[in-house]
Amino acid sequence: MLVTNRDRIRRGLNVAAAAVGVLFASPVMLLIALAVRLTSRGPILFSQTRVGMDRRQSRDGPDNWRRRSDVGGRPFTIVKFRTMYVQEDERQRWAAPEDPRVTPVGRFLRKYRLDELPQLLNVLRGDMNLVGPRPEQPEIFQELR
Repeated sequence: MLVTNRDRIRRGLNVAAAAVGVLFASPVMLLIALAVRLTSRGPILFSQTRVGMDRRQSRDGPDNWRRRSDVGGRPFTIVKFRTMYVQEDERQRWAAPEDPRVTPVGRFLRKYRLDELPQLLNVLRGDMNLVGPRPEQPEIFQELR
C-alpha cells in the first residue's frame, strides 16, 4: 500500500483531534459509563464488527482472487456505549424510534449521539476517520453492494 504525505497529514489530524476529544470528553464519558452501569445490567460498552475502509490497491488479472471474496474493506470492532437492555433474542436488526429494548439512559444518549463518544478510541487506533462514511455491519454492507 502506497502511503502519501496526504495520508500522513490526514492521519495526524485525526489522531490530534481524537486525542483532544478524548481529553475533553473523558469526564462526560465517565459519567455516562456510571449511568449505564447503574441503570441496567450488562457491560458498559457495546462492540460490533463493522466494515472499514478498503485501502488495498486494486489490480486486474487472475491473481486478484482476494477481491472476489472481499467484504469491501478491512473489518474492525467498533465501540459504543450500550444503549439497549441485554437480551438473548437479537433477531431485530433495526432499532425503532420507540424501541422497548432501548434503556431510558440509552434514549438520552442516542438523542444527543453521546453513545458514539467511545468511537474516538477507534479513530486513535486507526480503524476510522473523524470525517467520512459511516462504517456498516458486514451483512448490511453486502446488502447495499
